[in-house]
Amino acid sequence: MNITKRLFTYPVLSEEKDDYNLSVFDVDLQYRMSAVNNLQLEFNLTLDNEDLRNLITAGKAEYVIHIECSNTAFRTTLHSITEQSSIDIPVGRISGKLEVIALIISKENINHFTNLDWNNDYTGVSFDLSKGSILGYKNLQTLDILKNYEELTNASSIFMIYKRLTTEEKPIDVNIDSPQIKIGLGTQEYETYAHFCKKAQFQPILNSMLIFPALVYVFEELRQETGIEANQGKAWYISLSKAYEKRGINFIDEINDELKTSIQLAQEAMELPISKALSMFTELFENADEEEDI
Repeated sequence: MNITKRLFTYPVLSEEKDDYNLSVFDVDLQYRMSAVNNLQLEFNLTLDNEDLRNLITAGKAEYVIHIECSNTAFRTTLHSITEQSSIDIPVGRISGKLEVIALIISKENINHFTNLDWNNDYTGVSFDLSKGSILGYKNLQTLDILKNYEELTNASSIFMIYKRLTTEEKPIDVNIDSPQIKIGLGTQEYETYAHFCKKAQFQPILNSMLIFPALVYVFEELRQETGIEANQGKAWYISLSKAYEKRGINFIDEINDELKTSIQLAQEAMELPISKALSMFTELFENADEEEDI
């Protein structure tokens, strides 16, 4: 939701406009992935215009930070009268590009507003501003949220989930004797999977049900006497190895770590998939309950 080429009928403070002479509205954004699989965003705002700061101090305006992920339709806003604010976003709610914009918004109607730093075009002019008017804005960098575990759950590169032509329920089948790790589902199970797999909110649940147990099996096979030698030339092995390398971890050392079980290795590789799935269950049911209450 970045502001581009938008015309205002009154002066607005932005680095993209020349309505103000020397004033600055800037935002320092820091972000990181937390241990509990949340994206943590921290904002430090700088506003050096006295008249706008007075509006905020008087409760007539506030800082608003709008955060939006178009891929998942996730949207949220932070409202603050201080220069520091932060938010934790569950990674299951976002995927791909995250757009962020910081705003200064009027909280009430403001009559006869003037500012000492307006450029000469506005000399002797005042404006009546309605509640919700944008007084300043800063388009922040678009964040490309690449989750480490996505490299280990990307069906197009490492895993392939296919339909087995069966008329009855059967256990899933995992085959590693091919460039991809193949996960076979019965006809009915596959149809259910195909219905939900493209919906971002269900990915953590499906990953914990299908990818996680398959990865446990993969680690068990690699830990056999000739497991690494037999599989190290396959595309899925190379992709896994590169994913670990990007994280500064030696893949073979991880496989041979006798202090870790295959289940533990698979959980660490996918950054705690069960926790992600359970968190998403909570969000889905809480949202459903809220809609029922409405």
